[in-house]
Amino acid sequence: MHWHRFAGALTVCACATLIGCDQPADAPAAAGNRPATPVIAQRVDTETFASGIEALGTARSNESLDVSANLTEKIISLNFQDGAYVEEGALLARLDDTAERAELAAAKARLAERRRTLDRSKSLVSDRVLSESEVDLRASEVETAVAEVAALEADIADHQIRAPFAGRVGLRMVSVGALIRPGDVITTLDDIDTIKVDFTVPETELARLKPGVPLVARSAAYPDRSFEGEVSAVDTQVNPQTRAVLARAEIDNSGRELQPGMLIELEVLARQRESLAVPEGALVPRGDRQFVFRVVDGKAERVEVTVGTRRPGVAEITGGLEAGDLVVIDGTMKLQPGAPVKVTERSAALPHVTDATES
Repeated sequence: MHWHRFAGALTVCACATLIGCDQPADAPAAAGNRPATPVIAQRVDTETFASGIEALGTARSNESLDVSANLTEKIISLNFQDGAYVEEGALLARLDDTAERAELAAAKARLAERRRTLDRSKSLVSDRVLSESEVDLRASEVETAVAEVAALEADIADHQIRAPFAGRVGLRMVSVGALIRPGDVITTLDDIDTIKVDFTVPETELARLKPGVPLVARSAAYPDRSFEGEVSAVDTQVNPQTRAVLARAEIDNSGRELQPGMLIELEVLARQRESLAVPEGALVPRGDRQFVFRVVDGKAERVEVTVGTRRPGVAEITGGLEAGDLVVIDGTMKLQPGAPVKVTERSAALPHVTDATES
């Protein structure tokens, strides 16, 4: 019985020895040598940020006009197409000026005759045939004829309706042959190369609102576009009922995409500053705290950061990083603190991302 127990113990020890021999001596070290995780990283750099003031307003033309005549007459021609762009001084419409042109021809003939009479009178003065007073009378008649010609030319000019400034005309509201009266609208004319927007902000923002402060404008008609402009003027009074101040923005609209009447969203970029910035994809939220993975000596180091202003795709970093730090911007979901990383070309790490970033 004792012999059998001793043999069994030897068998168990032999098996344990064989099992132990199958394990490599450096097994714990192998567990620590995990393969490096491929990630995309980027150096921290500075960008311009601003504390924005948000507001709403309605787009208005830089200049706007209802084109009309200042007399009653029949339209004989319309020289524009609906929605066309016209230059300053372009002829938009002509009214019937037949009678005025006939009167102008007669006035010019009278003027020429009176000038000839005046020239003859001057030669007769030296011969003492006419007195100086009679010559003066002839000269006044010439001046009267000149005034008549000028008045008729101005009258004819009123029959030619021209664009007072360059801009885009609207729809035709009349037809050739129609009898038009003062105040009747022929079309509209708008200068929209610059768009004006009047908006209000609380009086608490008055110190930040100055002419020349840049702003960004957006419209629902162009959800993927933004338009640059600036504050052009600030009213001199604060509304005592609303405690708000009225300001005016001018927005560059050289492409003429924005139209008068559109609802415009404004972000006034007050208090501009240079701050560190990282792509939003680099941020790793943990509750109400934000972290990034910084690459140090080939390993991922989790660092808590303080985030300031955000804008699409970019976050301002006000604490936790320094310029030049290398942070992971893609691949953070696979990382743990202390994990080895390999900063690779974008196409190798993530095939859907282009433009390689090197460490």
